[in-house]
Amino acid sequence: MIIQAGFDLQILARPLIDQEEKLYPRLVVIGLDAEMQLDSIRVVTESFEGSLNPFQDTILEHLELEGSKYFAIAHAGIWAEDDYYDEQPILQEAKKLKGIAEERGLHMIGHFGIDETGYMSNGPHSYFDQYASGDDLPDTMLHWMHSRYGHCA
Repeated sequence: MIIQAGFDLQILARPLIDQEEKLYPRLVVIGLDAEMQLDSIRVVTESFEGSLNPFQDTILEHLELEGSKYFAIAHAGIWAEDDYYDEQPILQEAKKLKGIAEERGLHMIGHFGIDETGYMSNGPHSYFDQYASGDDLPDTMLHWMHSRYGHCA
């Protein structure tokens, strides 16, 4: 499975957090390989209380064991829509996690807050190939372009 957009990541995480109109307090990590193929999806904790700090090492160690290059996190709960400066604690903690991950050669490409009404994204939720700051991501659209002979381009 090739992951082409941020909303693909949210679709993968949602059933682990929002089930039958019940929100579970979970933190989920999704790992992708260098070609943006799904490596792993894992519930990091069943009791997420709004802070990423206690789980940073667990997230990164899991990704390193799986050999992932890219990853996204998703958790129960959203943040205030009008925070354009990422000042809320959960957004600051995600920024810190992204920096630590970069030092280890991992690239955080998504952070999703999920509730019963929808989701919020602090990163691309559209197609990565069309995202303005997605230059460091592989070109996933090539997987869907076929020649007239039926072979992948």
